[in-house]
Amino acid sequence: MKINQILHSYLACLAVFLIIISCSKSDDTVEPVIEEQVDVIDPALVGTWEGTVSGSFGDADMTMVLESNGDMSAEGSTSLYCPMDAKWKVKSNRFKASGNDRCDGTSVTFDAPYSKTKLSGSWSAGSGNSGTFNAEKQ
Repeated sequence: MKINQILHSYLACLAVFLIIISCSKSDDTVEPVIEEQVDVIDPALVGTWEGTVSGSFGDADMTMVLESNGDMSAEGSTSLYCPMDAKWKVKSNRFKASGNDRCDGTSVTFDAPYSKTKLSGSWSAGSGNSGTFNAEKQ
């Protein structure tokens, strides 16, 4: 008789457990967003960056300003590197910017591994010109 009571108690607990599991809202769960796949405007990068740009037009000093709304402006110390306006983001652990120069609207992109203090990467223009850039946060 005692074994029968234990068995019934065990089955009752098992039934309650199964009911709880079957009534859970597991189908309502949200898949976690994978950080590497999301475009992010990282507040740590917002501000003025100074460094150099090299490439098709030689070497020049460069200043980039990254704003919290995703806007970016960049300017070289020589007129060969036209000032530009762009949009920037961090995606897949990389800094990326894309925009147009103010001389004739040529498209320009920047790409660099993510860092909160130093960006070192490449740039390319729709005209076929390309090169590298290095900038440190001020």
